[in-house]
Amino acid sequence: MITYYHQLDPFLIQFNENFGIRWYSLAYIMAVIFAYFVGIYLIQRGRLQFPSPKLTDIVVFGAIGAVLGGRLGYCAFYNPELFLSFDSSFPFFGAIKIHQGGMSSHGGIIGFLLASFLYAYRHKLSFFSIVDLAAITAAFGIFLGRIANFINGELYGRVLEGKTWLAVRFPTEIHLWADQPSLYKKQLLSLRELLPALDSLYQSSMRIPSSWTWDHWISRAAEGDSLYRDYVSYICNLIVQSSSQIPIKDILEPLLSLRYPSQLYQSLFGGLATFIIVCLFWLKPRKAGLIGLVWASSYLFFRILTEFYRQPDSHIGFQLFHLTRGQWLSLFLYFIVIAYGYFVYRQKPQGFGI
Repeated sequence: MITYYHQLDPFLIQFNENFGIRWYSLAYIMAVIFAYFVGIYLIQRGRLQFPSPKLTDIVVFGAIGAVLGGRLGYCAFYNPELFLSFDSSFPFFGAIKIHQGGMSSHGGIIGFLLASFLYAYRHKLSFFSIVDLAAITAAFGIFLGRIANFINGELYGRVLEGKTWLAVRFPTEIHLWADQPSLYKKQLLSLRELLPALDSLYQSSMRIPSSWTWDHWISRAAEGDSLYRDYVSYICNLIVQSSSQIPIKDILEPLLSLRYPSQLYQSLFGGLATFIIVCLFWLKPRKAGLIGLVWASSYLFFRILTEFYRQPDSHIGFQLFHLTRGQWLSLFLYFIVIAYGYFVYRQKPQGFGI
């Protein structure tokens, strides 16, 4: 087993502390470009039921639907408080602050389907053919997107309980401790060893507590004091930002849990494996809509499977039958897939393959 201390930079190019080109954004851009060129290839071979002049509009319209659906889905399914969040910093409304993270693949699927259906209905195009193109694109995009999640150190796996080919220590785990100080009081207190190094690193330009003060903050935060929880979150954020620095790394690494690289599992299975399945299935001409059906069924199956290795969101935790919200959403979407399959079955048997 290989163990890895995560210290990857979420920015490809960084202009200031909060602005730059992120790997996650690049994954979306690459998926859109991929959709366009694959669409051109399939149209030239006569394998899609819409004209090439419409392709750009279809890709852009579908991408907007996926992004809006992904963000609104995250707010609705995982963090509804964002609908009531307003502040003085642009863009002011919490629900549209995509740059701060928070996207739902289930919401993205729903948003794309709604946007594509409206576009197809308005322009009298084949909705099922659009979904078939999106199936290959989605598989490729999820493959890249989950790798970007790993680079960001987010959506990390559960604490290792068995064997795995790679175990990872994620410094961002500390945010979980700060969110639930009553459960992780012991781990937070262990961070007192980092305070002198943190103070030296920032040259006392920021408020770095002493060991005694830190113990006091932890106790008050664990008792539910929101002010001290903010203090704890502030210091934990500094530690995460400095996690690749020596001696922070040397002290921090043994304190972190070994976790499954669930992002890579979801990239390989929910992305790469579904891409291969769709391509192999489409080698022969298929009824319009069937490729989308194959992709959705495969993706939801792998999503449910790989969620058993992923740490659920700290503010949600496990739900009924010890399943995650992602698993329950996947099971719910299977009902939509079944309904979609009924309409696909009623389509004319004209085949369109790769």
